[in-house]
Amino acid sequence: MEKEKWQIPFDHPNAVSLLTQRLDELLAPHSHRPLLCLCIGTDRSSGDTLGPLVGTLLTEAPSPKIQICGTLAQPVHAFSLNQTVAEIKQLANAPFIIAIDASLGKQKEVGMVEVGEGALVPGKGVGKKLPPVGDIHIKGIVNAAGAMPSHILQTTRFHVTYEMATKISRALLTVAAAHSTPPD
Repeated sequence: MEKEKWQIPFDHPNAVSLLTQRLDELLAPHSHRPLLCLCIGTDRSSGDTLGPLVGTLLTEAPSPKIQICGTLAQPVHAFSLNQTVAEIKQLANAPFIIAIDASLGKQKEVGMVEVGEGALVPGKGVGKKLPPVGDIHIKGIVNAAGAMPSHILQTTRFHVTYEMATKISRALLTVAAAHSTPPD
C-alpha cells in the first residue's frame, strides 16, 4: 500500500510552520538519534541546486544538532553519493538521515515541497541509477518532467529553488532546536 503524499506549496503563507510540524511528527520517534541532512544535487544546474543550497543555508546558521553532507561548495551528487553514503555508514553513532533533493513532477505539482517517510531515489527523474537514501525525505518539485530532464533542470527558475531551500532550511533549523539527542 502506497503511503499518502504530504505536500505544501513553497509559497504558502505558513509553509515554514507546516513543514516544521510535519518534520516534527516524523522525527519525534527518533529523538534519541543525531540528525544528518544529506543534501543531494549539484551547483551546476539551477533546478538541481535545491539540496546543496539547503546544506549551505544550514551551515550559515549552524546548529550543533544537525550534521550536514552536501553544500554548494561541496555538493553530494551522482558521482559522490556512493562514497558519501559509505562514510555515513561508518559513523559511530548512527544518525537519522533526512535526504533532501530536487525533483521533477507533474505540472500541477511544480512548487510543492514533499516531506515523507522512507528513502528517496536521487537521479531517478534524469535516468540515473543511484541507491535509495534517507530515513525520511524532503523533495522540492522544481519543474515539470519532460522529454529532456537534464535540460529542464538547467533551465528551472532559480527563484523557485532558492525560495524552497530557504523555507526548508528554516523548518529544519526550527525542528532541530527542539530535537533532543543524547550528549556525546
